[in-house]
Amino acid sequence: MQIKYHTRKGSIYIHTFNGGQDYWVKEDKNGVIHPFIGGIHISRKRLQELVGEYPSTLLDKTYCFDMGVEKELFEDAKREEYSGIFQKEETVIFFLIKRDSDCYAIGYSSLVEKIEEVE
Repeated sequence: MQIKYHTRKGSIYIHTFNGGQDYWVKEDKNGVIHPFIGGIHISRKRLQELVGEYPSTLLDKTYCFDMGVEKELFEDAKREEYSGIFQKEETVIFFLIKRDSDCYAIGYSSLVEKIEEVE
């Protein structure tokens, strides 16, 4: 099963569930595929609040983290994953990618405009 999240800027974030495993990729509007370590569909407001709880020195400029900080922030966000209770809430995809052997980066999509479930 796949869930496709279509964003305002034309990218599609694809969450695939396959044989007990799940993975995320982004297909940009030019058709280029980018794999992620993980992704979360989350309220934009809650993501902003969550990021605000971290010291700005950790999140400043590079967006590159050691495994401890990125894992902690990503796990915090997973607990806040969007449940769809407030349908009018603006949502984004918060994601984690690996930059090199010891460096990870986080990011988020433009606003999610359409969600499509594919069997």
